[in-house]
Amino acid sequence: FDKLSLRFSGRVLFIKDVIGSNEICCWSFFGHSKKCAEVCCTSIVYATDKKHTKVEFPEARIYEETLGILLYESRNGPDQDLIQATSSRGAVGGLSCTSDEEEERSGLAR
Repeated sequence: FDKLSLRFSGRVLFIKDVIGSNEICCWSFFGHSKKCAEVCCTSIVYATDKKHTKVEFPEARIYEETLGILLYESRNGPDQDLIQATSSRGAVGGLSCTSDEEEERSGLAR
């Protein structure tokens, strides 16, 4: 996600809402000045002897919506790297995409 954010920083504006909200964290996605999607974190409170709170962070959905907005906003045709990243086959033109975790695992396996 960080790599994608840095690469497309000229096309995507990331803003943190600090005014306050009922949500722990909430991502809103806009395209062509319209709200297209929203992804919010959820809080799960475990009532044991001590109160424990777990925050469910839907990283995959945030990543998916970010890619969707990049495709939606494209006016001059889709970026080839973006098509490769969103390809269901995971490869375009013989190149394969791997996640950071997969790269780390393969580096450790060598």
